[in-house]
Amino acid sequence: MRLLKRIGKENLYKYIGIALICSSIILTIVSISYAFILGYQKNSYFDNENIDVESISVVMRDGVIIKGLIFVDKDLRENDTNSIPTILLLHGINGRKEHKIRIIYQYVKLGFAVISVEQRGHGESGGPSSFLRKEPLDMVQIIDFLETNYAFANTTHLAILGYSFGGGIGAILQAIEERVYAVVLYHPLSSIEGLTDSAPIQNLIGTTTQITNINDIQDAFDIANETNTENLLLIQGTSDIVIPPQVTQNFYSLLNGTNRDDIQLINRTGLTHGGNEEDITSIKYGIAWLKHFYINQSINITSLDTEISFITLFNFYYPDNNIAESLVITSAIFLFIGLSTIVIKSKILPYWDNLPIKKDIDDSREGKEKYKKMVIYRTSGYLGAALISAIIFSIFNRSVLYGYFIFYPILTIIIMFFFPSELHANWKSEWKTSIKNNLFTSIYSLSIIIVPTVYFILFYNLVTSITFDFTIPLFRIESIPYVFIGLGSGIMDYLYLREMKGKHSMILMIVRPISLLIFLAFVPLQPFPLLGGIISHILFIILTGVIIYYIWKLATFLSKFYKNSFSMFLLIMLPFIIFYMKVFFRII
Repeated sequence: MRLLKRIGKENLYKYIGIALICSSIILTIVSISYAFILGYQKNSYFDNENIDVESISVVMRDGVIIKGLIFVDKDLRENDTNSIPTILLLHGINGRKEHKIRIIYQYVKLGFAVISVEQRGHGESGGPSSFLRKEPLDMVQIIDFLETNYAFANTTHLAILGYSFGGGIGAILQAIEERVYAVVLYHPLSSIEGLTDSAPIQNLIGTTTQITNINDIQDAFDIANETNTENLLLIQGTSDIVIPPQVTQNFYSLLNGTNRDDIQLINRTGLTHGGNEEDITSIKYGIAWLKHFYINQSINITSLDTEISFITLFNFYYPDNNIAESLVITSAIFLFIGLSTIVIKSKILPYWDNLPIKKDIDDSREGKEKYKKMVIYRTSGYLGAALISAIIFSIFNRSVLYGYFIFYPILTIIIMFFFPSELHANWKSEWKTSIKNNLFTSIYSLSIIIVPTVYFILFYNLVTSITFDFTIPLFRIESIPYVFIGLGSGIMDYLYLREMKGKHSMILMIVRPISLLIFLAFVPLQPFPLLGGIISHILFIILTGVIIYYIWKLATFLSKFYKNSFSMFLLIMLPFIIFYMKVFFRII
């Protein structure tokens, strides 16, 4: 107690904040140090296994940069006769070039070179995805790049190992590229129509910079046939709801697979989409197939069930964990709390306490009338903007992402600027007063959020690059639409609800679903059978308003400390944006 009195309450907060910031720095140093240790262990593992790993970066015809990794035995790399059997590995939707390390290892130990390519719109590769429109031709350029730059690679008889979306790319690539010799595809996205039957995304994405109409994209059903397809193994899980077994069966029939030995379909009973890719037996089928065409022709591909019994996978003791990433996350949280403790107590609260006391509610009869008109006008503008957006996008681009999640918030934000509360004579007076009173707190509260966020992204990407893991591509021009999707709705709803009485803000739970229904009346979005059909569709519409309302409530609660609601919206939404950019691919 004596110590606390000696320090003083104000200084105590400052010292706690400094201690947290110092702890953040220490954790970051520990994280980076551990990342170097783990990165060294990973590199040593490949060195001890005599495997060389090299990053590649190839510029496509439209300027998009495609990233990849090459894995090859060091002794075989010295070969300059273009004789090393080479596999082009194509990941699925949301995949990364680092995702299939365990499977890549099996093939490299068998004597293959493996090139794992990160498709456009994924991870470190540039551009949004074109959903099969450009990707096959991208891979043709990748093959050209390998042929020109790597003398060990047998690019005249290339193998393809494709998964899901990558399988769809591979199914097209093998039909148009003569240098492809043998192919293994796990539940390939061979039919756009088959995908849109279970996940009708046509009006979700609409027309993008890469896609005019998803239904017009040529898929494997349009391009592949029994004449231009050979040496193909299809492996399908019977419990797959992403790529239904019937779609793969139809593709197999299109290629006349039942009458050919060099085209086989293996149905894996009970396996789901992800389960099929990681299942040991499924992996062995792929290995047996490619070993037959490149290493041991005595393997009978018409009796794969027997042949895989002779295959044993290599033990893979790759050192891998998320300790460094977890330490960076913890350090960013410590930094945020430390900055909050110091800045709120020393800057924001003293400034706020010196502001003139402002009237929160005008209880006069005239004030109540003004308040009522404000709610009516804002709600009319909120729903009117949805109607205008819906009409425009029903004519020019039937896209829920562009229309409802980007254009609609922009239009609503503009409209909401001109509807002041009952406490202000006009919108100019409101914003002049708001800027005068809130600019200082806005700058400080935003700095409390932005500094730890930038800190986190920079050091997270640093440790993941050191540890051979995938980064968060947030600071890229392609990320801007997703940042706005995450923040636009929050800004729109903040402007709509500003200075509304607490209980009246619940109106958002009603008007938000109504705005979505208005938009969907003009730009219909069919239920996704993949996600549960009509029930999930209804829940999505209803919960949109509920979730955003409680985000607003949380932001309002936090603003009691930070004195700025908008900054709190940013604080709440940024983790969702970062998570999306970490996990998902980019399509707009």
